[in-house]
Amino acid sequence: MAAPSPTSFISSSHFTPIQECDREEREDTSATAAGGCTDRGTSPKHYPTPLNRNKNGKSQTIKKRSESESDSVSSSDGPVSCNRCRPHAREKISVVPLDNNNGVNKQTYFSMASPNGIFKSLISSLTRKSPKSINESSALTAREEQWRAAVTELSQKLVQATRKRDEAVMEASRLKYAMAELEKKLDKLETYCHSLKSGIEECSGNSPCQIGKYNQIQSFQQSNQKQVIEHFLVSVSESRSSIRLLSRSLTLQLRHVGAKVYERISVLLQPYDIKTSFSKNPRSMLFYLEALLNQAFFEDFESIGFQKNASTQVLNPIERCEANFECFNFLHELTWEEVLSKGTKHFSEDFSRFCDRKMSEIVAMLGWNRAWPEPLLQAFFSASKSVWLLHLLANSVHPNLPIFRVEKEADFDSVYMEDMGGDKARKLIPSLVRIMIAPGFYVYGSVVKCKVLCRYNAATATATATATATASAVTAAALSP
Repeated sequence: MAAPSPTSFISSSHFTPIQECDREEREDTSATAAGGCTDRGTSPKHYPTPLNRNKNGKSQTIKKRSESESDSVSSSDGPVSCNRCRPHAREKISVVPLDNNNGVNKQTYFSMASPNGIFKSLISSLTRKSPKSINESSALTAREEQWRAAVTELSQKLVQATRKRDEAVMEASRLKYAMAELEKKLDKLETYCHSLKSGIEECSGNSPCQIGKYNQIQSFQQSNQKQVIEHFLVSVSESRSSIRLLSRSLTLQLRHVGAKVYERISVLLQPYDIKTSFSKNPRSMLFYLEALLNQAFFEDFESIGFQKNASTQVLNPIERCEANFECFNFLHELTWEEVLSKGTKHFSEDFSRFCDRKMSEIVAMLGWNRAWPEPLLQAFFSASKSVWLLHLLANSVHPNLPIFRVEKEADFDSVYMEDMGGDKARKLIPSLVRIMIAPGFYVYGSVVKCKVLCRYNAATATATATATATASAVTAAALSP
């Protein structure tokens, strides 16, 4: 089959010339002459080309459908455009094929819009907005600002809540620590109250343990008290005799020492208002030196081991008493020969320390700067031993046997004091203590009197004038052997 020529399509009865371009040009000319721009919504409708005038019904249907579509598009476009801006008819291409198969006509319509029109419509839709969209955007912006402010406020509240939570946690920790400390203090207080209650029960004698201890102490005292007291009274007499012997030995040695020792003794006796000439009457110094030696030996007698604030080695009183009495029995037989061969430390360290301490005190008191001869050392050992044994016996009973001392210018009491010159001054009445020679002791219901030298008052008015001279004579007579 030969290809049809182009002229055959033109002369064919199936195609009708399209008058659309002429009509659009006329409409454009009239619109230009009118000098106005028309609304884009009133743009001219698209009329399809009548391909077959004989079949009016179908073409009218297609026409109406296209008109309704163009109306809907025009009504949705809101913006206004100029007729000159519309694309020219030459820029549109309409192809309508027509096919007749079995007496049925089918029509397909293709329409392609101009690219310039699409671009201008997009720009106009972006640049021109309706008042409704502007109001919506401003409302959205205001809502965003409100939400932003709310979020900021919530953030601040969260920070404050976090800080308060941390402070609360710290406060809870402090309270927990304080409660723990309070619990410890309450435990200590409870223990202390329990100990106080136990002490009250013991003091009241209701405690069975206390009653048992008391009965044990009573039984020990009943069996041992008599023996201890007998030894104690003998030791008191021996200690006074040994110290007087040491005083005599020192008086004999003072002749070879020099006048410095006499001056030292005079200084020591000044607080007692004693003035005498040792060079003219050396025997008058015997009692005064004995008084100074007793002060040195019996200092801190009531303390454990002659030491102030000394700790108790044995807390049980019964065991302590037994230990002291055993030590007394052991040292009672100690002799000077054993001390020379082995030393005092071999037998008792406490007794050795006591001897060394008292030796140093006596040497410092008298200002002695020479070596002691053996007879003087033996006299010192006897005095130290007797005083130490007396200390052990005083602590061999519970409670211990206390010591008492009197000061100068104290009122004379014959129950507790013994005047050394009373036998030779019967016409004189002792009134005040001049100096204490030896201390006294309490032995349960009895007492061992302390020895003193007194100041005297005359028994009659005539004896008052000669009281001082008589007292001096009595003192000199008491010092004589």
